[in-house]
Amino acid sequence: MIEATTVHGLTAVVYAVALVVLLGWLRRVSAEHRRFCTPIVLVVGIAGVASTLVAAGVGTFTVNGSEVVVPLFVESMIAYGVLYAVMARLADVEGRALAVIVLTPVVQRIAFEVAAVSGGIVALLGLVTVVGGHLAIAAYLLGPIWTQAQAVPEQRRLLHWKARNLVLFLIGMLIVYAVISLFGVFDAFVALVIQQYMAVLIRVGFAGFLLANLDAIGAASLRPSTASGATPAD
Repeated sequence: MIEATTVHGLTAVVYAVALVVLLGWLRRVSAEHRRFCTPIVLVVGIAGVASTLVAAGVGTFTVNGSEVVVPLFVESMIAYGVLYAVMARLADVEGRALAVIVLTPVVQRIAFEVAAVSGGIVALLGLVTVVGGHLAIAAYLLGPIWTQAQAVPEQRRLLHWKARNLVLFLIGMLIVYAVISLFGVFDAFVALVIQQYMAVLIRVGFAGFLLANLDAIGAASLRPSTASGATPAD
């Protein structure tokens, strides 16, 4: 059986290769577009560092019989927050609305970690927070945020729509897997491989998607909503 540290080491290599490719891609991007793309590329770099630390045996603890991998826990909160933030900024979301969108996945990630190391009502509340949070943020993005997105140029609005659907699908798929895994359906090795595959898919996949669709962003220095008199969703 392949050791867990080997799996994390291989994941770190995948992130390193992806980061080199993405940085080369990023160098050809205009300064205007980099404000959307740089945070996503940084997420890939941070994920690589976290996987390297775990492969080296740093930051893994046992709580109530369950492992808490601190580097991956911290990295995932950063990653999900950034993914949601960039997706929302494509629709010119800011202020309280942006804060809600960014903090929701962070709270979900904390709730899942609590559920994983707890039992009884605490674990149940954690799972309800994870699933309920995803449904709530989906409703918010599909409702008020999509209404606000009507004020941005058509191509950029379409990019936001694609990014939103991609993020909601990938994170939803991750939540389904994570909840199922809590019930011991997968053995430890299979669960780890699936987890790492989905982590790479979400981070590298979204970065590649965004960089491949930069033409749709256009000039974004002025808020179209201000010119049209529309009011941002708060």
